[in-house]
Amino acid sequence: MLDTAGTALLTIRVWCEEGSEHPLRAEIKVADDVASGFRSTLTFVNAEAVVAAVRDFLDSVTCPAAPLILP
Repeated sequence: MLDTAGTALLTIRVWCEEGSEHPLRAEIKVADDVASGFRSTLTFVNAEAVVAAVRDFLDSVTCPAAPLILP
């Protein structure tokens, strides 16, 4: 998913929407490269969905393979 390997940025902003049937609000922003800005913004009303989105983000970060050191 991410266009970069080993580095990405995820921010979560959470607040309560008073009077709503589901008052929790969580906005997640994702960036592959901090210099180019956020590439997506998602809003959730369910804590389990937020946890799943964070897990998906972490799973999408590709860690570079260790360099092969030749003698």
